[in-house]
Amino acid sequence: MLYNLFIGKNIEKSKNVLFWTVASGIVYSLQSLVFLAVIQQVLKDETAGIYSAGFVVASQIFTIAKYCVRNYQVSDVKEKYSFDDYFSTRILTCGIALIVSVAWVVIAGFNLQTVIVTLGLCVYKVADALSDLFEGLYQQKFRFDISGKSQCIKDVLMIIQYVVMIIVTRNLVLSTVVLAVFSVLLVVIVDIPLSRKFVRWKFGINAGNVGCILAACFALFVGSFAHQYIQQAPRYAIMGLPDTVGVPMLAKFNELFMPTYMLYLFAGFTLKIWLTKLAVYHNEGNRKGFVSILHKQSLIIVILTILSSVGMYLLGGWMLTLIYGTDLNGFQWFHVIIMIAGAFSAWYELFESVLIIYRKQTFGICASIASCGLAAIVLPFFVRHGGLMGAAVGYLVINAVRAAIYFVMAIIFMKKEKKEC
Repeated sequence: MLYNLFIGKNIEKSKNVLFWTVASGIVYSLQSLVFLAVIQQVLKDETAGIYSAGFVVASQIFTIAKYCVRNYQVSDVKEKYSFDDYFSTRILTCGIALIVSVAWVVIAGFNLQTVIVTLGLCVYKVADALSDLFEGLYQQKFRFDISGKSQCIKDVLMIIQYVVMIIVTRNLVLSTVVLAVFSVLLVVIVDIPLSRKFVRWKFGINAGNVGCILAACFALFVGSFAHQYIQQAPRYAIMGLPDTVGVPMLAKFNELFMPTYMLYLFAGFTLKIWLTKLAVYHNEGNRKGFVSILHKQSLIIVILTILSSVGMYLLGGWMLTLIYGTDLNGFQWFHVIIMIAGAFSAWYELFESVLIIYRKQTFGICASIASCGLAAIVLPFFVRHGGLMGAAVGYLVINAVRAAIYFVMAIIFMKKEKKEC
């Protein structure tokens, strides 16, 4: 049944890549918005704050679990490492992520309710990281439609499950625990059997190969961890304000920021369509095709940014007020600034992919560390002097600087290769 539903009879060509990429991108982007909106509407502000705190931790844990191996895996078109090697690596990083999540909630001193919700969300995101491994396998085999289809269906099921539990039980703790268990079951029921149609794998650790993958992706992991820190940096800056000011401002920022997260995720999904082909063009020496894909993805980012900026300027206040049940009108330019910042974040990921394909990702470590240091200095200043608008402007500045650094590095290596040819 799984074979017929996800793969079909023709495993050589996929006709539905665009559809399932768009569908999975939309659903994945909407997932967090739907969760927060339902919790805000049904359980109100205090419980929504507990969920938000847990989600911030889980998002950072997610970067540890993934270790940013996906792009390296799908660009390994010559299969230097086997799927067994990537599987063993992901199991190791997921185990470390779970240990870190437990240490995090202990050190943070959360109350029992927040601890359970946070750990439940961490398990849910670790299961997402495991699914990402299998979706990378399908993409590596040029069946990105299966990757998009499996992710879309699983995400829809989890949205339905979590929303129904929240509405019926009105209990965030119980609903989150069930979400965690359900997400793990989907990996066991869907991902593992489906992957065996593409490769016969077993759990056997080749320590040397796992070590090589970890070393090769370390710079990517640092970049991913730094990227997540930068995404959360405005929240950390707001949390540094006195509680009477910071708590209500943080709640409003989370609600206003969500559409940017959706734009970034959707742009990321369109990039995944091109990633394997970029690697192939590079290996073949097809520079024209390689550059053409970079232009196409850049155009997609520009179009998405224009459409989302105009849409949010005109309808953002009305739409978010309807979704969250609180007055969020009067933030038109906040929406525009934050959408442009999201575009720079998407450009960073595009040019980081170029460095990955050229296997020059170690050069990104200094850029990532410098970006985090700049964010730690700049954002508190902007927030103290500009409030919510200051947080938006500071976020734009950090993302623009980081994207510019990665763009310059990508251009340097591309020009260097052209001279050598």
